[in-house]
Amino acid sequence: MIGVIGRRRWRVHSNQHKMGRWIDNDMVSGPDMGGVEMGSPELKPVARRPSILQSPIQLSKDIINHRFLAIALVKRNLRTRYRTAGLGYTWMVLEPTLLALTYYFLFIMIAGNPDRLYPIWVLIGVIVWSTFGKSFTGSVTALTSNTQLIHTSYFPRIILPFSITLGHVVVGLGSSLVLIPAIAALHTPITPHLLWIPIGIAMAGMMGGALGTMFAPLNCKIRDVEHLTRFIVRAGFFFSPVMWTAEMALERGTFGHIALWNPMVTPITLVRHAVDGHALELPLPIVSSSICFLLVMSVVGGMVFSSSEHQAVKHL
Repeated sequence: MIGVIGRRRWRVHSNQHKMGRWIDNDMVSGPDMGGVEMGSPELKPVARRPSILQSPIQLSKDIINHRFLAIALVKRNLRTRYRTAGLGYTWMVLEPTLLALTYYFLFIMIAGNPDRLYPIWVLIGVIVWSTFGKSFTGSVTALTSNTQLIHTSYFPRIILPFSITLGHVVVGLGSSLVLIPAIAALHTPITPHLLWIPIGIAMAGMMGGALGTMFAPLNCKIRDVEHLTRFIVRAGFFFSPVMWTAEMALERGTFGHIALWNPMVTPITLVRHAVDGHALELPLPIVSSSICFLLVMSVVGGMVFSSSEHQAVKHL
């Protein structure tokens, strides 16, 4: 309980730090106030819980109002991940490069893919998919991996999955620096097309974050959810255009056209065409479906999270 005696406004916090109320009264009494008599208090909620339809707007306001906390959590997570590594932040670039070299050996040395640019397309696919996959799995476990922080202080819980998603987008952007030699080797002109690189990486991270935010409360009750999401990310790697391109899919007929409806086709293809300098040749319905998927998942994920997170944290 915090406040000042007299005609002041008092704020009373529960032990769980999950709610706050204002009390207007003349005098306040209680064990913490030395037996001063209390008048007839009138409890008024600080803010009403938004309706299910208003929750995405409220969550957006919470993120904006607590943006400095989100940035601080991103810095903390990055320092924790790379502080003890000998190469430090170099792993942002080194990890996707080593993965791309591995896939280059498997799919070119063994399968004999004749496209000389194929290693670059695989590298881009690995960077963008890793941003999606890590944002997805990280957001799912955002609440369960921050139990102590949740129990010690109150803040909008949406900050946790948001900061994790933002952190993985930052790592994805750092990993994209490995594409600079490829851009120089292909003599790609410096045009606004290069902005597709951060746009594609951000889209992938936001998709993963929106999906993870939707399942984060459920993971507090059923921990099997996080194991299932890891399987989905690993399996989805082969169904998404990481090892294949949109142009390859178009040459495969009906099944190839069906594969293009994967929401990850647009962000990965955006980054690839930013590197080679070519115009985006995806059909407009494919691009529109990816954008709609991102918007719908963001809204639905916000609704689900807002309506269930206050009950879910009780299981932590």
